[in-house]
Amino acid sequence: MKKGLVVLFLVVSTLNATAQQYALFNTKTLFDSFENPAQKSFVLDSSRQFASNFLIPYLDLSSLSPGNSNVAIRNLIRQGYTESRIGAFANPKTMREDVNVYIAAIRLFKYHKYHSEMGFSWQIRSETQVDYDADISKGLFYETFQKFASIPRINIFNNNSKMQAYHQISFTYRENYTKRWALGAKVSLLSGIGYMQFDASRSSASVNSATLDVDMAAKFRLNYPEGGEFNFKNSLPYKNLGAAITIGTTYTTKSGVFMMANIKDLGFIRWGKNSYTGAFDVTQSNIPLVGNPGEQEEDKLQRALDNLAKGNTEQKRFIAPINSRADFLISKTFGAYTPNLIISKHFFNKYGEAALVNTIKSGTFSFSAIPSYNTDKNFRLGIQGMIQTPNFEMFLGTNDLIETYYAGKDIIKGNEAVETGYHRGSIYLGMAFKIGYIVEHPMNMSWMPGVGDGQERQSFFGRIFGIFKKKQR
Repeated sequence: MKKGLVVLFLVVSTLNATAQQYALFNTKTLFDSFENPAQKSFVLDSSRQFASNFLIPYLDLSSLSPGNSNVAIRNLIRQGYTESRIGAFANPKTMREDVNVYIAAIRLFKYHKYHSEMGFSWQIRSETQVDYDADISKGLFYETFQKFASIPRINIFNNNSKMQAYHQISFTYRENYTKRWALGAKVSLLSGIGYMQFDASRSSASVNSATLDVDMAAKFRLNYPEGGEFNFKNSLPYKNLGAAITIGTTYTTKSGVFMMANIKDLGFIRWGKNSYTGAFDVTQSNIPLVGNPGEQEEDKLQRALDNLAKGNTEQKRFIAPINSRADFLISKTFGAYTPNLIISKHFFNKYGEAALVNTIKSGTFSFSAIPSYNTDKNFRLGIQGMIQTPNFEMFLGTNDLIETYYAGKDIIKGNEAVETGYHRGSIYLGMAFKIGYIVEHPMNMSWMPGVGDGQERQSFFGRIFGIFKKKQR
């Protein structure tokens, strides 16, 4: 397995429970302005004209510890294993992840009258959902992308799972439509890196040291390089193309209540001609687990399952949606304290989450505590610290303080994740700067973009909504 592509490593090996960086919402950081496109990131008379992360990625250093999965599979084969399922899970559970890494982001102040801002960004995203049964699944999480994306995921067949990783290259624009109401949009070109979906409606597997018996009804879709090997060329953003759009708005009442709403990443990817789809209903006994001298037992099992799948596969293009969602935020500042209530709901699955971001600010430093609860019935507590000036920002936080504490404790003690579960940890950080001329208010200006060019312009959204207004004769 080639491991030279650092970016891909970040995508497929840094799994954490689904979470947006809620503590960065309503902070007017560069990250906030790209995730919530109606948000400002410049302050008149203080900020400079260009903002960028200068190729210092917004990194989510979250991790999902795989444990000693190779040993688990060896023991499974040596000791024998049988498990059957028909229909729905008896005790369903879901493991989710949503990794979002900004490789490059640049934003510029365009025009003073409507506080127009525009920006360009390059993200790498990874989305995973695995449904499994809490009573029978053994958490066999694999270390390589090939085995991660292959059919045996949890408890051999007894799971339904979906994973896709892709590039997202975007243009954003925002402006004030009125003094209290702002609008923004983010238009994205998508390019798929890898996709896997597997759904089993009936599965029974019996494994011993030499043979495999299987009875399974399932369907699957795959798109990743032959042999699961990624290199720089086949990970460039030029194939498996798609598109997405985000639209957002903010409104501030006379009493100072701030509200924000977004429809995010409504889009799809068209996975190309190298894709594989399959649906099969098979019952086979005594499938030999053969291999080369000295070959590991888990590789023999992997080969037998791959051969089983190849006989029921065809190459076929398909279209898959990305994780689209709607967010709503309401907030009001009380001196140094700002609470933000955030509600988020996915469109194409049942996942939703509510979070309360409690931020205390003193000068350029702020601290946030973020309790949240989701539809998977998981409670989490995140924290974040941030230093922010009009021309510099740096933040460090975790989405899951409790899990990160226990994961860190096990790392220090040298313990590995047990075979019946996994450990999750989460640390994210980012930094951005602003350079160029100061964006001054016209009454204080020495220079400002969009001022003094001899003509007055109408706002972009004003021109769009103007078609609905009655024209004056």
